[in-house]
Amino acid sequence: MSYVKVGKVGDFREGRGVAVRVDGKRVAVFRVAGELRAIQDDCPHMGASLADGKLQDGHVVCHWHGWTFDLESGQGNQKSKQWLCARVYGIKVEGDDVYVLRPEDPAPPPSDDDETWVPWDDGFLKK
Repeated sequence: MSYVKVGKVGDFREGRGVAVRVDGKRVAVFRVAGELRAIQDDCPHMGASLADGKLQDGHVVCHWHGWTFDLESGQGNQKSKQWLCARVYGIKVEGDDVYVLRPEDPAPPPSDDDETWVPWDDGFLKK
C-alpha cells in the first residue's frame, strides 16, 4: 500500500469538498468535523463531481440528482439501488501534508457464476 500526496491540511476547508487526482483517478476530499475523508469524485449515478456536493450528516449529496453516499463506507442510500456505492479511499495526515491511498483495482469475482458481484465501470462491485 502506498499513498499519494494531495495537498496541505489548509487546502481542505471544513464542510467543503476538493477534487484531486490520484494516479489518474478523480478523488473528492472532504473535511468533516475536523476529520478528512476521501471518496471517488465521480458520482456512480451519472458522473457528476461529488466534490461539488453538499455535506449532510456524514454523507455527500450529489448536486445533480440528489443521490447520497456515506463518506465512511461509500454506501448509497437510494432505496431502489442499495447495491450502488462510491469507492472510499484511505487518507492520512503527516505533519501538514495530506495523503490518499493509491487506488487498487477491486478483486475480480471468483467466477462468472457468482451473482453477488455486478460489473461496474472499470471493475466489479460486491452486492
